[in-house]
Amino acid sequence: MIQEPMIMISSSYLMIALMLSLQVYIGLRNVLFGIVLPAEALQDPAVRAIRRNYALLTSGFAVVIGGVCFLWMRHQPARSLLIWTTAIVLLMIASGFAIWISRMSAQHLKAARGWEIVLQTKRAASLVAGRMRSPVLNTWWYSVNAAVMALCIFFAIAKWDTIPQLLILGNFEINKSVWNVFILNIVQVLNITVFVCYNLIISRARTSLDPQDQEGSLQKQLKHKKIHSILTWGASLLMVVFVGVAQAIALYGWKGKLLFLSGMSLCAALFLALIGVMLYLRIKGIDQLRDVPSMEDRHWKFLGSIYVNPEDPAWIVPNIHGFGWTINMANPRGKIIVAATVAIPVIEIILFLPILNK
Repeated sequence: MIQEPMIMISSSYLMIALMLSLQVYIGLRNVLFGIVLPAEALQDPAVRAIRRNYALLTSGFAVVIGGVCFLWMRHQPARSLLIWTTAIVLLMIASGFAIWISRMSAQHLKAARGWEIVLQTKRAASLVAGRMRSPVLNTWWYSVNAAVMALCIFFAIAKWDTIPQLLILGNFEINKSVWNVFILNIVQVLNITVFVCYNLIISRARTSLDPQDQEGSLQKQLKHKKIHSILTWGASLLMVVFVGVAQAIALYGWKGKLLFLSGMSLCAALFLALIGVMLYLRIKGIDQLRDVPSMEDRHWKFLGSIYVNPEDPAWIVPNIHGFGWTINMANPRGKIIVAATVAIPVIEIILFLPILNK
């Protein structure tokens, strides 16, 4: 078994474990596992204990699952990829269990303390927001990503006669054909399409202003959208470049550990960028923006992760946890977006099935 893929997926396990353990300290301070708390509850020792217990419980699950899988891998090294993939799935399930326990504790604490949340029903709108420059990057920025893809296609066509009849990418050996040569370019197209659509979704996400600080909340929300838009564009570009490198390795016989190094660089860059954005939003207080119409606990289902509100006309709203946006699953357009999001990886798997089965 080649060690590089095992190192990559085990590193992914560590990154996911870290993110899951620390997610309770990211986002809105007055929201505890989807339960909205009053301002006076933020310094309550019991609230801090719930956050701390979740982090410790999730970390403990991560250590136990990782340790068991490491011992399993030592006895069956040929199944390293399957083992670590199983570890990631089990960790996600364990984290869901820890969230369920913590959410129940938060609900009981809120009831025991008699905390009441007075939700604002008044909403404010800005008449100048539509005339301001777009809060997200222009779609033309993605022409850079498309240019990288076009270069990959150009070189594949120009060097067609020198491309070997047997293409090798990692552990896979593929016979040369038009489909196999350009299949990774299709992946690039799907990647760019997904991120362009997500960028448009960010631009259309609801801007719910604080009636007590309309201008301040407007500027923070515009900055919030811009930061996420830049992160989205950068992630798309890195993925397109990585796929291009993988295509070049298969077509032009590049040797060494370039695929492994580029894969690790991609994971590290995305992870560090995500952490950096979260820290920046936290330091600047931008992650504390509240979408007033969606702050009721009853509208957040499945451990506070899915927004379902048929009375809300918006189909994209800020996530109650303070990072990114989520879909209103009671809105037909929201369901279409979710279906399309699920369809993309399914399409990619279908494209690669003939290659994986060889």
